[in-house]
Amino acid sequence: MSASPPKATIAVLERNRVVGQRIARVMAAASGLQDVPVASDPAELRARLSERPLLLGCDAADLDLALEWAAERYPSMHLLVWTSGSTDAILHAALKEPRLSSIVGWPSFASMPRPWEIALAVRRILKPLALPPRLSDLLSWGATIVKWRPRTSDDRDRTVTEVAHWAERSGAPARVAERLAALAHELLMNAMYDAPVDRRGRPRYAHDRRRDVVLEENEIPTLRLGTDGAYLALQAHDPFGGLRRHHVFEGITRGLSARGADAASSPVLDTSRGGAGLGMLKIYAAGAVLVVDVSPMASTMVTSFWDLDVNPREFRSLPASLHFFERSTPAMETLERTGW
Repeated sequence: MSASPPKATIAVLERNRVVGQRIARVMAAASGLQDVPVASDPAELRARLSERPLLLGCDAADLDLALEWAAERYPSMHLLVWTSGSTDAILHAALKEPRLSSIVGWPSFASMPRPWEIALAVRRILKPLALPPRLSDLLSWGATIVKWRPRTSDDRDRTVTEVAHWAERSGAPARVAERLAALAHELLMNAMYDAPVDRRGRPRYAHDRRRDVVLEENEIPTLRLGTDGAYLALQAHDPFGGLRRHHVFEGITRGLSARGADAASSPVLDTSRGGAGLGMLKIYAAGAVLVVDVSPMASTMVTSFWDLDVNPREFRSLPASLHFFERSTPAMETLERTGW
């Protein structure tokens, strides 16, 4: 009698078997070639899962079932959910379920969700202590990266102007270049005013976002614009790591609730709670993919990706992806346990 195959810790629940197999291949490659079973029948998939699965990928059509499994059956399981429709319900679910960390917007014209997003989510979920990838790692080989380190308010304004210039040089239409400049301004405002704190964790500049600032050397953020000819990426990096998961998901869902069904296409700033929640819906809705990678007390990276092949008018109707990863270091876990 042959031995039964080992139980899987990663799996795909997808009604379209061809799509499921494509996604499973990417997930297997990103996980070191682990076995990734694919099934459309939940009972069939459960029979192949280990008692402590680590990751389930599924379509939004199976979101409720996946949330039930995570809550009641598999406390170790994280969720990766894709959809070619509205992300609103998934975002509200993610606000309540922290193990739902990756929402993949699937462009309707594509044969499957973006493979690099699937791979990124799998790697970051399975190896939460690993350093986040560099911007050049998330673009095709040969990409060009432009970098700024604005220290003053005047530096910020010059940087925003240069972002628009380099975006157009990269092939972005003028309207998209303007939107990238607006996004750069919002990201830098968060990084230069909201992120800096003193030794006691108190905000240094957030109380007045209208005043000019001159940052200390250890407070200066880095802004990068990268392009590989297919995508444009804009990344803000601050050295404080103060952004938290609830800032991101509460900010987005509050904005969605305030604007109703049209929120994602016409985002507004939510100033009701201040701080890092400012403009989070605007930042999310600005691009095709938003990746937030936080090392608490050390680093926050917010990266927005734009698809240069998508018409700006068509872009408004496409679902936007959101990934939130938090690198919990042993030192941080010690501080949290001791109530620091």
